[in-house]
Amino acid sequence: MSAFVGSVAGELSLESFKRQHIIRTQKRPFGNQPKRRSFLIVCEGEQTEPNYFRAIAKCLPRNMIENVVVDGVGGTPDYLLRYAQSKIAERKKQGQPSYYHVWLVFDRDNFEHFTETIVAVEKQNEANARLDAAQRPVEHWHCAWSNEAFELWYILHFREQLGGGVSRVRYQEMLQSDIRNQLKEVGYVYRKNDSFMFRRLAPLTLGAIDRAERGLRRQQEAHGQDCASMNPATCVHLLVRDLLAYMRKGQ
Repeated sequence: MSAFVGSVAGELSLESFKRQHIIRTQKRPFGNQPKRRSFLIVCEGEQTEPNYFRAIAKCLPRNMIENVVVDGVGGTPDYLLRYAQSKIAERKKQGQPSYYHVWLVFDRDNFEHFTETIVAVEKQNEANARLDAAQRPVEHWHCAWSNEAFELWYILHFREQLGGGVSRVRYQEMLQSDIRNQLKEVGYVYRKNDSFMFRRLAPLTLGAIDRAERGLRRQQEAHGQDCASMNPATCVHLLVRDLLAYMRKGQ
């Protein structure tokens, strides 16, 4: 049985999704593969987010799979930053090539260090840019934050979220309903550690990226750069888009 028997009628299978290059980027059309880069993705969650990004990595060309490291470590956003810094130092000590993209994946929740971590990452990039090329670290830092919860990214595969903030529990209820009704998975019960979520939602990814972009722009227009006030909003689509840019025809 196909993994996508339950997909919405008319939507693409994962295989067609890859063949037809429907994922776009802001700087280049999908299909013009970027240079092979190594990714370190450090997630606040220990299973939900890591399972999702590892599933994406498995769909990339073989020469990219080994270049995507996904760690689910738990802890606050500032801890993720320190953890990533320690992984970078360990990698250098072992004489291995540097990571090129370092992504921190975390939610707003009630974390005290949500905004501070986003600011710290921006300052890290700014400080690196001021260094001479010979001294400049290879790493490029990014935050794939969600306000309020990572499940917002899942919801965007089905619907716009341009209104007010929604709780984590409510997102899970909405997602469960959408999967039952739109993907026809009768009796589906949402579990945070669902390792099949990327493959389940893959045919709907293009729409999710577009909705995430619109939602983020709307929140930025209302709140400037105050990410803690941007609810609902997410930057997860930026990481997803960058990873899927490595998919190629026939892969």
